[in-house]
Amino acid sequence: MKSTSRLFVLLTVLTSLLLSACNDEKNESEEKPEVNKPQEENVVIPALTDEAFFEQVHKKLETAGFEVSEPMEADVELFGAVSGMTLIVNKEALMPLNLYKLSPSDERLSEVDKTGYLEVTTETKHERLAAKRKDHFIIYLHKGHPDYEKVMEVLDEL
Repeated sequence: MKSTSRLFVLLTVLTSLLLSACNDEKNESEEKPEVNKPQEENVVIPALTDEAFFEQVHKKLETAGFEVSEPMEADVELFGAVSGMTLIVNKEALMPLNLYKLSPSDERLSEVDKTGYLEVTTETKHERLAAKRKDHFIIYLHKGHPDYEKVMEVLDEL
């Protein structure tokens, strides 16, 4: 009798193991949760979109046939500016076009009118950079840029 009951218990355990192994139902732990990826948001730098002049320059260069990057925020501390924008023109990343908005009362604006240069002081050196003025904006493009003359001609038309 003992051996029969042992055999019965053993068969019951084996049957339950086989049934659970062959079960078609999925365990909840095996199910992977559905992941909904959020749509990419356009990051807008407020300082760039506030100024119509920045947008005008970007559109003017594109319509003139230049390959122009998306606007990036410029280092405003270098020029002591209120806001600034950097554009890469014709893939010349080492010589970008920089546009800076200065305060309308900034004394350096008259200096640019007189000399065509803007004095810039960094932590390590003092430089005179060739710059162009439009209202209270400063336009700076390194003279070594391959399309310097063409870009400046287009910007003169603004």
